[in-house]
Order: sequence, then C-alpha cells, then structure tokens
Amino acid sequence: MKNAVPRIILELPAEGVREVYPLMIPIKPGTRDEEDKEEYNPITDLISTVEVIVDHMLSENLASHFGDEKEGVIRNLKKARNRKEGLEFVSAVRDFNVLMRKFKESGQMQACAKRIKVPSIELSSHILYQVYSRTVAPQADSLKEYEAFSNQVYGEINPILISEFIERTGIQSNHVFLDMGCGIGNVVLQVAAQTGCESHGIEIMDIPARLAKLQLREFKARMRYYHISHGHVNILHGDFLESPEIVDILRRVDVVLVNNYAFDSDLNQRLLQLFLDLKEGTKIITLKSYVPLDHKITLRNAASVESILTVQRYPYWSESVSWTNNGGEYFIHTVDRKPLHEFWKQVEENGGIDAAAEGPVRRTTRSRK
Repeated sequence: MKNAVPRIILELPAEGVREVYPLMIPIKPGTRDEEDKEEYNPITDLISTVEVIVDHMLSENLASHFGDEKEGVIRNLKKARNRKEGLEFVSAVRDFNVLMRKFKESGQMQACAKRIKVPSIELSSHILYQVYSRTVAPQADSLKEYEAFSNQVYGEINPILISEFIERTGIQSNHVFLDMGCGIGNVVLQVAAQTGCESHGIEIMDIPARLAKLQLREFKARMRYYHISHGHVNILHGDFLESPEIVDILRRVDVVLVNNYAFDSDLNQRLLQLFLDLKEGTKIITLKSYVPLDHKITLRNAASVESILTVQRYPYWSESVSWTNNGGEYFIHTVDRKPLHEFWKQVEENGGIDAAAEGPVRRTTRSRK
C-alpha cells in the first residue's frame, strides 16, 4: 500500500503477547508543534514501555542484560529516536525482543511478574496512560457535551491527587473502594492498579459511562499483557441514588469517593443519607465537607448522619483537578460512632434529655497540611 506507515512489533511480558506500534514520521519543526505535544506519540510510548518493563518488572540480574544509560538496548533506542535513525531504532527494538523472548521461554519473565503483588506507581501509571490513550483520548471532545452549572458537570481528579487519596486513606488489597460519580473511570482503575483492591464505580452520564466501560475493558487486557493480577473491578452505568448494586457495595465498602464539587445541596443531602449504614471506620473522600468544621452533637442533630462522622481537611495544589489550575481543599470523613455513644451516655448520667441540651459534644475536626 502506497504511503503506508511502517510498523514494528514489541514483545510484552505475557506469554504470546506482542503489540504493533506505528513508526510515525516526526512532524517538521514549526508545524502544529504546540498542538502535537499533547497528542499520542507511539515512539515515546514504545520506549516508555521498554523502560518500565526493565526498571519495574525484571529482577536486577535480568535488567542488567539491557544495559544502562551509557550503553545497551534502552540507550540505543533513545539515541536512534533522537537522531531519527529508523533502521537503528528497528535494530534496537529487535534486540529487546530477542532478550524478552529468551526470558519468556525460560519462564524467568513470568517468575518476575508473579513476584509483583502490587505494581509500582511508575508501572501502573504507564499502563493507565496506555489505557487512556487508546480509548478516551481519541474521543475526548465528546466529554464537553454536558449541561453547565448542573449536578452532571464533568470533571476529573488527576492521578497525583488520587495517589494522595490512596495514601491518606490507607487503601489495601483486601479493601473495597467505591467512586460515586466515576466519570470515565480513571480513579477506579488507578486505585485498582496501585492497590490491587476490589474497586467499583458508577456514572450516570451516558458518554463518560461508555468511555469508562471502554477503559475498563482495555485495563483488564493491559494487565493481562503485563502478566499482572488485580482485584475485581466493576463500573456501573446508572444513578447512585437508585442503584441496588450500590446499596450492596456500601454495606462492605472501606473507602468512598464523592466528587461533590458541583453537586447542589439537595443532591448532597440525599447522598448523605446513603451513608447512615456504613460500617465503623469507613472513610469518605469529598471535595466539599458534609460536616461543618465546628459541628457539635446536640439533641437537635443527634439523629443526623453528620453526627456519626469525623472530618479532616487537607489542601490540594495546582494541577490536581481538571476544572481549575488553582489549588483547593478536600475532606476525609471517617465513620466514628463513639462520640455519639458518649453523648447519649452523658444524657443518661446528667438526668436525661433536658440536661443534654445544655452540654453538646464537639466532634473531632482537624485541618491538616
């Protein structure tokens, strides 16, 4: 075929798995330069794939076969890319493939992958980038089709802040995570990849939900390609206020994320009612607090959901979310019924309801840096 783009095959870690990459011709300087910085670059993706396999999957002994910054396969790939030497680049890829086939045939590659209980942030980030670039990126413009100033305004939390959420809440492989309003599913997939936990999401908007399901399918395939196991991952298309599946998940969940930045007060209150039966210790991450920072338990509010929650406030910095370049704050609520029990104990000790009205119990609220 005339003017066909040449392609090259790269060996991936799983047995019998290879990927075809187009060898795109670099665009000349001065033509769409700024725009193309944001576009998918298959050559960069291929080199990054080689690097993460060598640096984050192989044992030190096997990795040494690929050289270092001064010489070896990775050095040759980068040098050929920088010099735009196509034949040298193809030769370096073939050298990588020869070694990979050798390690796969001997079972050494599978043994290295098996030792990875949870992939490194670098490896999981690379896989998630590949998932996004092959599913969402070509259709990203469709995500702008939403009703402004509504409960369904689209916005994504960026990976750097998601990693902070994981660290702050201590999500482990035996936990259950739920993203209520998951958009295209980025958070659900990142939490699953970085922790190996059971991870769920639900999205009401048609376009983000469709893209989320595409991402989930690609994610499962990519994790197989890299021979990495992961916990159960599921994305639902529906209304979290009406979904029976969400009710079941909420009974078991350990960490819930609600990006309620654009939710109105009515939706926030209806959503809050779903948290009444959460188990002790469950953590709820939000962009707006469900508990006033000066909240005190009184007879008037003792039956409210707010009185079983403690809250901590944290700052986030620029480029943490998609809808603004500025920083902001987020909140981690923890289900803690002990202060409420203490309140009712004081009611009994102080002679009943009338005495309790004069002695409110302050909730534990903190602001963290």
